Amino acid sequence: MHPIRESDLPPVKELTRSFFRAVNPHVEPAEFEDKWEAALRSPMRFMRSFPQAWHVDLLDVPRTKVPGGRCLCFGDAHPENFGLITFTVGQRYVFNDLDDSGPGLAALDALRYFTVLRLLLDDRKALGELMELYEDMIQGKEPLRELPEALYPDVAARDARQLAKWTEGEAFRFDDAALKLSRTESGTAGRLLEALGQLGGLEGVEVIELAHRDRDSGGSGGLERYLVLARERGEERRLRLLELKETTHAATSWSCFLHEDEDRLAQAKASIWQGLEVPFYVEVPVGRSVYLLRDRLGRASVDIEKLAKRDLRAVLEAQVSILARQHAAAFAGLDLCKLDDWLRESLQALSKRWLKAYDRARRG
Repeated sequence: MHPIRESDLPPVKELTRSFFRAVNPHVEPAEFEDKWEAALRSPMRFMRSFPQAWHVDLLDVPRTKVPGGRCLCFGDAHPENFGLITFTVGQRYVFNDLDDSGPGLAALDALRYFTVLRLLLDDRKALGELMELYEDMIQGKEPLRELPEALYPDVAARDARQLAKWTEGEAFRFDDAALKLSRTESGTAGRLLEALGQLGGLEGVEVIELAHRDRDSGGSGGLERYLVLARERGEERRLRLLELKETTHAATSWSCFLHEDEDRLAQAKASIWQGLEVPFYVEVPVGRSVYLLRDRLGRASVDIEKLAKRDLRAVLEAQVSILARQHAAAFAGLDLCKLDDWLRESLQALSKRWLKAYDRARRG
């Protein structure tokens, strides 16, 4: 099995600002400029801001150069896309961003995660050990690791911070310019609420207020977002902070029309979350757009940049376990020694490629 070489890909000089603009047609020109500037803060941020570019860039790689088969892939696997979510059965540490999940080649999915990790970690020994652990878990030679509860972030404390950040009493903090909130135009608010009502997306809560939120960074930078402040019906009457986030084509299905992708999210939830159910995680059609309704509370991520070395290793082992569990069936019957060689050599080529692309982008 031959690894991916630089010669299999278009010249790195073709990874221009125009290329990244072309694979983000959903983003308005001014918003793309903000997204681009935010992406240039670090190599990892640059790579994670454009998941579509990763998939499009690899389209010319011959299928014969990719070991293993297909599965429901994460699509945008990187260390910051994992966290705690409060499901109906309690908190679980999971891959938490299904925006780009869909069918794909497991080897390329794993390669994306380890490439981003290479840009984050300047520790080739630790990276090599994590890749070896991933391969051993796929073969069943090593048990899957769970995130130790001692490393669980405090979800309740984060919920309180989120409510204090965005709201005061039962109203959004429109007067805080740093939040980039604005009042939702009445016609837009009416359409959003009508769509939610038709879908049954807000059963069990009473809507108090809607707000438009500007956001220019990350993989979803430039997409429309609305915050929904609501209160639960019933005895507890807890405040809920929900979000409507405009969706675009998942990076794994970039060549599909949105209406052809309508079952993608349901399939991703069933596969990646292993049947776990969470309130408020559903797609809402509004005119020609599709929004993801999700809860901004009841979830939290581990800040990997602030962890001690031992704790960071525990977090990354838990993430690698989630990858291995998802990918294992796609590598059934494969000589895993060949996968090891392929991953290591392909990783070297792709990490160098994205570092070059980042450096060229920074130089303008």
